[in-house]
Amino acid sequence: MPKRPVGVLSFGILILVLAVSMVAFATNILVNIFEMFAFTLILFGLWVTVLAGMRAVSPEQYGRGAFSPLSGGILLTTLGVVLSLYIREMFVEYLIPAFLLIIGILVAVTGIRAWRK
Repeated sequence: MPKRPVGVLSFGILILVLAVSMVAFATNILVNIFEMFAFTLILFGLWVTVLAGMRAVSPEQYGRGAFSPLSGGILLTTLGVVLSLYIREMFVEYLIPAFLLIIGILVAVTGIRAWRK
């Protein structure tokens, strides 16, 4: 059982991120409704990365390590950035290779971690 359940905290952060995304859309910082979804992915991915940092500082005895939420946060943030660039039609030919590069790096680091054990 986790010492500090962060589910309710994460749900609250998700609601705050959605509110910030809606305000950014209302003030014309974001160009369309789909970019609001991408901005939400970026901010929530950053929150998941912060959770990984919190888990690395105080690890649980039988819980997952910090690598799992860190990789999830990086993937969410990368997906949000790629989606945002795609919506604004910037560097379209580099989006899929950039996303595959991030996934490849995470898979290689996971393989190295498993190989060391």
